[in-house]
Amino acid sequence: MKYIKYILFAGLVGTMSSCVSDLLDRQPTTEVSSDLFWKSTDDALSSTYGVYNAIRDLYATDYYYDGQGEFQNTRGKSIGSITGWSPAAWVTSGFSSMWNNAYKTINRANFTIQNIERMIEIEGNATTRTSLERINAENYFLRALAYFRLIENWGDVPYYRHVLSGDAEACSLERIPIATIKDDILQDLQYAYEKLPASVSGGEAGRATQVAALAFKGKIELYWASWKKNGWPELKDFQQSTSEAQEYYKRAAADFKKVIYDYDLKLFGNGDPGEYQTPNYWKLFQYDNEYCQEIIFSLQYGGPNLGDGQGESLLRDFGTRSTANAQCWIMPTNRLVNRYQSTITGDFLPELILNNQENQENGAWNRKSYENRDWRMRSTILWNGEKMIKVALDGMSIGDSLTWMFGVRGEESKGFINNDASSQTGYIYRKWVRQVGIAERTQGPQDFYLMRLADVYLMYCEAVNETDGPSQELVGLINQIRNRGNLPGLKESKYANKEEFFKAIEQERIVELATEGHRPFDIRRWRKVNEIWGEPNSDGQTLYDTKGTRLRDEFKNASERDFQKYYIYQIPEGERSRNPKLTQNTPWY
Repeated sequence: MKYIKYILFAGLVGTMSSCVSDLLDRQPTTEVSSDLFWKSTDDALSSTYGVYNAIRDLYATDYYYDGQGEFQNTRGKSIGSITGWSPAAWVTSGFSSMWNNAYKTINRANFTIQNIERMIEIEGNATTRTSLERINAENYFLRALAYFRLIENWGDVPYYRHVLSGDAEACSLERIPIATIKDDILQDLQYAYEKLPASVSGGEAGRATQVAALAFKGKIELYWASWKKNGWPELKDFQQSTSEAQEYYKRAAADFKKVIYDYDLKLFGNGDPGEYQTPNYWKLFQYDNEYCQEIIFSLQYGGPNLGDGQGESLLRDFGTRSTANAQCWIMPTNRLVNRYQSTITGDFLPELILNNQENQENGAWNRKSYENRDWRMRSTILWNGEKMIKVALDGMSIGDSLTWMFGVRGEESKGFINNDASSQTGYIYRKWVRQVGIAERTQGPQDFYLMRLADVYLMYCEAVNETDGPSQELVGLINQIRNRGNLPGLKESKYANKEEFFKAIEQERIVELATEGHRPFDIRRWRKVNEIWGEPNSDGQTLYDTKGTRLRDEFKNASERDFQKYYIYQIPEGERSRNPKLTQNTPWY
């Protein structure tokens, strides 16, 4: 039974005061009287579920972030959709909503923590006190995730750990240095690790665990190490430090190592590839496997049976008109397809030739070009000739298999997937697209994964590689991930030194974590924007579809400041107008 079935009590859904409705989304002053609430662990848990729901709002569409990378196109909203760099429409409008959702989580957590700690102080029963401490630790964990999202996008942000006293305080908060925030959220995650259970099951499924706290603690340490190693010049007063980077790589590695070796976790299907027609990697992203050992923490969705707002919109965003009248807002590019390696050699294949000639050797429209590639490609993408089951308009029943053919519209009667309002690149996604009749396009039950064991493997490899270089242990972990794509193990040349092994890690992060919202954050912390799109005032890159038709130029004639804006978000101007103490990030002046 998923936690989202619980309804947030009245005090947490009241109206906000005018000054801070967007700025910090404070708790209202009309909460249920403490005479009626905050009397039991059920009360504490009910409020905590409200914090879980807030964190879901913050992270729910992380897959859209990949549109800021080179491997995913978002219709009308991707990076470089106009000449030069301009924040995509969804990012521009999203600045305020992401900021607001983060502070909504923080304020709900602070409110809940304050009241639970009062309960703990007066609780005489040791068992009940332990239960309350566990619930409190969940709020510490969720608050840490909200602050992490803020600092990875904006750097220095307003930071507080208490219930705000009123509008005057909320509208006078200054940005706190990222180093201070980092220290505190790592302490919060350490506290969560000490108080949370090692695992959950049954009715507790989806709640935070020791493993989740450790994994995210390691991730924040890894990001800090990356920023300290590579620099963050767009963030005022941020200083590089090789020694501090090494220290945090070691801290991250220690936490990841505990996750990997102390809890006996396994990759889904023990990392076996499964069958080509239904690979295990594809099954991993179907809702009946959302509680397997590989999933360390996810956003919970209950589907249509738990009321409005309790379902996900993955089908709407990833599917086509032929799957419950979905809208196909996002789609893979040929650049992603070119990253899937040969199951025979384990190496990259020649880049696809982009034209519509079905007999062109190595052509994008030649089905032979897709043979003997990493099975995760078939689990993730449809190319011309691939099939997908039709899902009825209401999402409640399924039909026959239909064939994907780029450019074909409205011809389901002839056996084709309807491309109306669909792909612009020539490919569509298979990953996350529901293939059973259970709910309409915005009411699905599929949990969205924020932390998987495979990601921990890769982050651990990265951290250890930075301090000690490659080893047989690290190569073995990478090969476990590659194995589920039915790929050979890494060749020795791929782990001859730190630089070569890093390339292998990056490669696996690209194909293993596609559509999960990681790529742009990797690009930023690794300082790879110029490597991918070129230097300022250059021709940038051009994205083409499978026919070879130009879709758009990316970073064409972009200035240095245009590139700088990629690395750090704009403090929402609406927030700055309400709070003059909020300074702006330099590239956005």
